[in-house]
Order: sequence, then structure tokens, then C-alpha cells
Amino acid sequence: MLSRLRAAAQVLRPRALARTAKSVDDLTAETQQLRRSMKDTLAESARLAERAERLESSVRTLEQSLAAVALRESQLSAIYRLDRELENDVAGLPGVLDVAAIAAHTQRALAEATLHPHPFPHIVVDNVWPEPFYDALLKGVPPAELFADRPINKRRLVVPFEWSHQYGARVWNFLVQEVLDRVVAPVLVQKFKQPLGEWLLANWPLPADAPTEHVRFQSTDGRILLRHRGYLIPPHRDPKWGLITCLMYLAKPGDSEAWGTQLYSVESDVEAPSVAAYWIKAERCRLEKDVPFRRNSMLVFLNSVGAHGARIPMEAEPADLERYMYQFRVGPTASSIRELMRLLPAERQSLWAGKVITDYN
Repeated sequence: MLSRLRAAAQVLRPRALARTAKSVDDLTAETQQLRRSMKDTLAESARLAERAERLESSVRTLEQSLAAVALRESQLSAIYRLDRELENDVAGLPGVLDVAAIAAHTQRALAEATLHPHPFPHIVVDNVWPEPFYDALLKGVPPAELFADRPINKRRLVVPFEWSHQYGARVWNFLVQEVLDRVVAPVLVQKFKQPLGEWLLANWPLPADAPTEHVRFQSTDGRILLRHRGYLIPPHRDPKWGLITCLMYLAKPGDSEAWGTQLYSVESDVEAPSVAAYWIKAERCRLEKDVPFRRNSMLVFLNSVGAHGARIPMEAEPADLERYMYQFRVGPTASSIRELMRLLPAERQSLWAGKVITDYN
């Protein structure tokens, strides 16, 4: 007991207390310095992390820019190559782009096609174009590289093209500017006169004797579609103002006729709720017809009821499968749309109003 008291007395001596206090002060100072160092280290780490993130973002941007440059280079190279390959063919185009000969052939093909009422009014037209013109359309399809800046399930080029090889621009501009509005659209309106008139009367208070004659029509939304294996567009109806949809199959030599377009009836079918594309659940759809992907043929249908869709299975051959088709619609002109909107009762205007988004496939 006495020895412990002596040890406690030694500790409580002023000198010992001073040494202890100094040790505590030194430890406190070291702790504060360590905290400051840790704070500085954490701040530096945050700065380094932020810098690394900026560098990573810059690298991603640079990679995207390089990929875009590489794609544009491949597109320009493909255009140059086709311009060289088809240089002599351009000189022969005036004899192929003969409006009178094309009109006589195509009007006859459209007139002879059978109008089927089920699952909705449609025709499948064979031998749509004179063979020289159809071959020119195939040659004029822009190279696949020009489609490659869009997702694989949404590859398309609007016609007239923003840019393309000279041959393709000449042929496809001719189709759109000289043939579709002047030749095809009037024949299709006449071909679908009865079901189109009934559809117009079901929606607008037009004269019952000749409703189609009170609407001015034009071809719209023309674009070439490129599809690969794995392509899928579920059952749907097209935007409502495209009253008639036309799908022209651009089958090349050797292409299979499989995987064209599927036509469906719809259980408990109702009117599309807006002007946009109307997507319909698959369980409500019943497959009624599979239209083949046949060369120089065209599917035309009234965009009224039912649904259509398309798919190419992943196991389709060859692995680099490419399917081209041209889609356009026949619908009212802008001035006719304004007139028809004025005729609609207030409670139905919302079903036909709004901006139409056509880029959905």
C-alpha cells in the first residue's frame, strides 16, 4: 500500500504534471494536424475524382466524334464508289424515267389488283412498275452506310434524300415528284373509293354521294426502310391522317419472300385515341394474312381498323440479311386537314388534333 502511495505522489509532482500536460498538448496538435491532412487529402481526392470524370467524359466525346467521322468517311466513300460504278447508267436514265410509260403500266397493275375487305380493305399489287424502272429503283437505293447513323431497328431515309449518289437521287426524286402524286395517289383514291368514302363519312359530315371528291389528297411520309434480322414492329395502326398506307417491297435477286407484312384483326377493336401511331397488345390480335416480301410488289391498305406488323427472326439467313422497302401514305393535304378539323364536333376534335409523329419504325 505504501509503495502505491509513493508512485501516486511521483505522478502528482509538478514536473511530472508538466510533462504529462505537454504530452497531451503535443498529441492534440498532432491529431489536429492529422485531421487537416486528412481533410486536404479528401479534398484532393475529390478534385482528382472530378478531374478523372471530366477526362472520362472527354474521352467518350472524342470516341463518339471519331466514330462519327469514321461513319461519315465510309458514307462518302460508298457514295463515291456508286457514282463511279453507275456513271454510264445515269446517261441512260431519260429512257427509263418515262412518265407516260410508267403511268400506263402502273395504273393497269393497280386497277387489276383485287380489293380484299378483310381484316381491313387492302390490295396486294404484283408487277407494280415496268421492269426497267423497278431495276432503276433497286440501283438507286442509297448504300447501307447511309442508314447506319440510326438504331438498327429504326433505319430509314426520307425521300428526297439529304444526300446520296447521283443515280439514286435522280431515280427516287423522280418517283416522288413525278409519279406518286400525279399517277399513284389518284388511282389509289379511286381504287379505295367505296371503303375510303365510308371511312370519311364515319368521321366527318361530308356529302354522302361523293365524300372523296370533297377532300384533296397527296402522297406523304415517303421513306426507304432498311430491316435486318431481329427486326420487330409490333401490331399497330399508322398515324390517322395517313388514310391509305402503301408498302412497296424492294426485293433484290435472291431475297426470300418470307418475312413480309402481317395483317391482323383486333378483338374489341376501337378507334385510335389520337393522331399518333396506335399500338395494340398482341393478345388482342389475330393473324389473318402474311403478305410475302415479293419483288416489284406493293401492299396497300386503308388505315382504319385492325392492325399490321412485321418481324424478321434472329435466326434468319444470311447473317448480314438486308431488307429494303419504301413506305408512303396517301392522305389529305394540309388545307384539307384544316377544313376537316372545322367540320368535326368539339367532342371529337381531340381524336384528330395534334402533331403527327411519323418516325416510329
